[in-house]
Amino acid sequence: MQEPKNAVKIRVPITENIYIQLYYNQESKTKNYVLVEWNRRLFGRDSVGGKWHKHPFENPDEHDFSRNGRREVSVSEFFNEVFNLLRKSGLI
Repeated sequence: MQEPKNAVKIRVPITENIYIQLYYNQESKTKNYVLVEWNRRLFGRDSVGGKWHKHPFENPDEHDFSRNGRREVSVSEFFNEVFNLLRKSGLI
């Protein structure tokens, strides 16, 4: 599948099997920040149409719309969250 011309996807490797994927679609204003291991989401934060939610580390298939889950985060904040989770879980 070809990505839209108004979108960008970046993968930032952390280990051989773990990476962060950042996605932004200019037309839809969609942002996805995802921590991935073995091509499976471990944690993420998404914004669709300006509405944020979180995929918690404890249950990454869940959509957390709590106050914290709805909070907009910058890329650097997401990286801090990810590295804290990775250290606490012993993955790095």
